[in-house]
Amino acid sequence: MIELRHGRARLALHRLRAAAGTPLLLLHELAASAAMWEPSAIEWSGPVYALDFCGHGHSTAIAGGGYTPELLAGDADAALAHIGGAVVAGAGIGAYVSLLLSAGRADDVAACLLLPGRGLTGGGAAPDFRKPKVEFMTTAQRMTGAGCDPMVAILEHDVRPPEYVARFAGNARRVVLREDGASRPPWWEALRTLPNAAVERGDLNECLRRLDANSPASG
Repeated sequence: MIELRHGRARLALHRLRAAAGTPLLLLHELAASAAMWEPSAIEWSGPVYALDFCGHGHSTAIAGGGYTPELLAGDADAALAHIGGAVVAGAGIGAYVSLLLSAGRADDVAACLLLPGRGLTGGGAAPDFRKPKVEFMTTAQRMTGAGCDPMVAILEHDVRPPEYVARFAGNARRVVLREDGASRPPWWEALRTLPNAAVERGDLNECLRRLDANSPASG
C-alpha cells in the first residue's frame, strides 16, 4: 500500500498489479473501497492501481465531514500525480470523480470509463438542498456499518444540475459509459449526447480492452 497526502487526509493507494505500459487507476463506489476490485479479474496490460477515497477503506476521514465530489477528485488527482498518466475507471461516485479528473487533467488521462454503482443518484434541473434529515441519518448509519465515515452519506445524492458535469465532460479526451439496461441518474444521461462520449454494453473487461492501447480490441 502506498500512502499519499491530500490536504488533511492520508490516502491509501493500492498497487494491484505491477507491469509495464499505461497504468489503470480504479475508483470505487460509495461505501466501498479498493477491495471491491478483484485484481485477477481485471484484464489490463499495464499496471493497475486502486484508490481508497478519504473516509473509506484505509484512507483517513475528514474532521467535520465536508465530503464533496470535488474533494474526492482531489484525492484522485493525488493518485494520478503519483502514478503519472493513466486511463481511469470508476463506479458510482467513482465514475463521477473519474469524469471530473479526466476533464481537469486531460493531458494525463487518455480516457475514462464510467461504471454503474452507488453514489450521486442524481439531482433535478436545479440544486435541491431539501433532502430530509432522517434520510441522511439513515444513510449515515449504513455508511458506519460499511466501515466508512458516516458523513460520506452526503455523497448519496447530487445537488448539482446535470449541466454541471456535462460542462466538465466536454474537456475530457474520451468518455465511455458502460450501461446495463438499468435507469441512470440525470447527470449520466446528460453525457450520452456529447461528441466525446460513447455507450458500451459489454462487461467490464470488454470495455477495458477497447481502452487498452496494447489490446487488439482497442483498434
